[in-house]
Amino acid sequence: MTNDWTLMVIDQFFADRKSPTRDECDKLALSITGASTLRQVSTPGSLSYTVICEKKAENGTDEVVASFRERGSWLKYDILAIAWEIHRRLVPEATFQGAMPGSDSLLGIYTMSFVPGVACLEVLSWEVEMDAEEESKHVVFIKHLARYFARCLSTPQSAPPHARESQKEDISRRLAILKFNPSFDIISSYTVSELEAALPQLFTQNHPQVLTNGDLSKTNILVDPDTYEITGIVDWSLAFVRPFGMELDTLLLVTGCMDMAGWHDYTCKTALIDAFWEEFWAGAFMLEIQEDDKSRKQDFRALAEIAMKIGAILCYGFQRNEDGSASEVVYISESMLNTLKGWFIGDQA
Repeated sequence: MTNDWTLMVIDQFFADRKSPTRDECDKLALSITGASTLRQVSTPGSLSYTVICEKKAENGTDEVVASFRERGSWLKYDILAIAWEIHRRLVPEATFQGAMPGSDSLLGIYTMSFVPGVACLEVLSWEVEMDAEEESKHVVFIKHLARYFARCLSTPQSAPPHARESQKEDISRRLAILKFNPSFDIISSYTVSELEAALPQLFTQNHPQVLTNGDLSKTNILVDPDTYEITGIVDWSLAFVRPFGMELDTLLLVTGCMDMAGWHDYTCKTALIDAFWEEFWAGAFMLEIQEDDKSRKQDFRALAEIAMKIGAILCYGFQRNEDGSASEVVYISESMLNTLKGWFIGDQA
């Protein structure tokens, strides 16, 4: 069902465009896919217009996704190939169908395989307290998320020394911007300094570099609405290779909720985090850490959680460029900053 938020995002996408119109995109989507009907995705992105096209088939109905994407959110086939190799059926296959004719600004057209499920945004609890049945479903989700990270770690990617150095300098520059910004008081300069000191460890040969989605948000993780099992990870337009752990801020995001007062951790957060790491270690065979080697596990987890904090700061502390990448402009969004505050300082009354 299309809700008010969905319609607002779609309207914003077409607001400053004379061409194409939404109707023109819909007609072309039906033509390209050979479908007879279509519906909007329930959680659209800000840089694309995406619909699910339906056509009759011998065994019922075939569904194909059509996506009209701004230049900054085009998909890279080499990245998608790596993502599919790691995560298989969770990653939709995509085919570039060319540019939208007569578009004011360049729009790329993609058709993609349909991945079932709903955005986890729609099912994860918005209440701090949950009953035993609801908590058990969240544990299922968390374990699936742990397997995602274990697969990433078990398929490390090569990163040339110059690329590592460039990324390290880029992160260091952003951390310095926050540390010396007098209006940014959510995270102490002492904490930022600690992260700066640990940063080089993330770019040594000993710390794995992995493919990250780049926007592992609640809208891009699809789940079965009944079981909470992860059925898909979508939108790989911002994917790139980073030190393991820098995408773990997603774990913080899905173990709590935001209301008008600010961020609140679930009362079962500790149990969820424990379930995550237990499942993660079961699948992270690449590390070759013995099951009873608690010291090495603690060291690896500690460094991964440093990367997690840095990733959270980069994602929630800075505004996004038009293509969705992080800028060097500090966020003024109260929602984003309150989320960051809740993670670093604790629940807000």
